[in-house]
Amino acid sequence: MAASKTRIDWALFLLRLAVGGMAVMQGFSVLRGAHGAITMAHASTWGLALGELVCGVLILLGIWVSLAGGILAAVLGWPLVHGWMHGAGLLSNLSALFRLLVGLACALGGGGKWALDR
Repeated sequence: MAASKTRIDWALFLLRLAVGGMAVMQGFSVLRGAHGAITMAHASTWGLALGELVCGVLILLGIWVSLAGGILAAVLGWPLVHGWMHGAGLLSNLSALFRLLVGLACALGGGGKWALDR
């Protein structure tokens, strides 16, 4: 049975809310806990968290969803892929794998009918 256009629009809307909300909350929690001396490691962590926060807001609003989802998947997926390259198991970090997959789904699905950039 093929899904109707309305069901697909609702699915894309709910996916956008989930992925964007998750990215905003994750980025905000990292930035809120930022303290200490500014080192290169801290600056890169804060930069990635800020990128995650901005991409999450764009996805929530439905602006440039495919681009923001692709960037989000790259930002969230790089630590996972880096771990795989250095011997971590494929399923060693399930939360990062889940975030990578939903970011990719958001990038592929786009904003849907109720995106602001339509």
